[in-house]
Amino acid sequence: MLDNISSKVNIINLPIERNINLFSDLRVLLLLISIFYKNGFSLVHSVSPKAGLLASIAGWVTRVPNRLHTFTGQVWVTKKGVSRWFLKLLDKIIVTLNTNILVDSFSQQDFLIKEGVLSKDLSIVLGSGSISGVDVNRFQPSKIHRNLIRKQLNIKDDCVIFLFVGRLKKEKGMFELIEAFKNVSEQHNDVALLIVGPDEEELKQELISRLETCKEFVRFIDFTKVPEQYMAASDVFVLPSYREGFGSVIIEAASCGLPSIGSNIYGLSDAIKVEETGFLVPVRSSKPLEGVMLKLVNNDKLRNEMGLNARKRAIYHFSQDNITLEILQLYKRLVKE
Repeated sequence: MLDNISSKVNIINLPIERNINLFSDLRVLLLLISIFYKNGFSLVHSVSPKAGLLASIAGWVTRVPNRLHTFTGQVWVTKKGVSRWFLKLLDKIIVTLNTNILVDSFSQQDFLIKEGVLSKDLSIVLGSGSISGVDVNRFQPSKIHRNLIRKQLNIKDDCVIFLFVGRLKKEKGMFELIEAFKNVSEQHNDVALLIVGPDEEELKQELISRLETCKEFVRFIDFTKVPEQYMAASDVFVLPSYREGFGSVIIEAASCGLPSIGSNIYGLSDAIKVEETGFLVPVRSSKPLEGVMLKLVNNDKLRNEMGLNARKRAIYHFSQDNITLEILQLYKRLVKE
């Protein structure tokens, strides 16, 4: 991927850790301040909570004239008490230190306004949402990959494959997904579940133990650089997450022609058009998820129509080219002003 980046782009790698580490975070902050000061940037654009906070502080200290941050979801949504208050406070600090705020979905923007984190007049959603859109040429239906992956995994051509792509974490709704699929597989022997992604919380063995008699219907695949191949091989995408800023993987699956089932939460409610490209189900509940999975297994016509609609919507509303153009226009406007 880096081979395709223009020679005009200078990449500097910094050791930013996902979790809080005061010593490491202070070191990265000082490095950012040094980099910003030496280069005299006109604009700094940050993404993700940790990098956003550090870049916001460094940008403010070095007086970068345009400081832009993109919210892609809030860690504190599923937290309670002091932890929720503290993490929410950090997001408010990010808003205060930046000159402009982007949000990657309209429903997330509404949530943040309701929570008092930001205001509508000081935040922007580009296009129909998402952080960078989807490469509709990379993520597209492929009979070659459909046949290849199914052959590799020993899954029949007429089997309905449900697919999850992402980090294996409890808050991604992994246990609800396993419970729902187990019940679906007890009623149909022509279904399979692919779980693709790194096991960050070491959940795999517990998930397998809960599958009981349907282990043979489930395949676990570790991190992959070609998620589009597994999407092309599948029939329905499932993301019963507890929190998402937008759910970029939903529109990637949509671009591959897959209908999706997601939790009825902000972010996913922008990525899925209910009863046209997929369904939304109550969060943290396996029974409604099971019902929709059965509905799509039993209705080939509905599944195929939703897949076609999803592909069309991804191309029209979430093409990477369109989102990139809007970001560039925003950069030009901010720097000019």
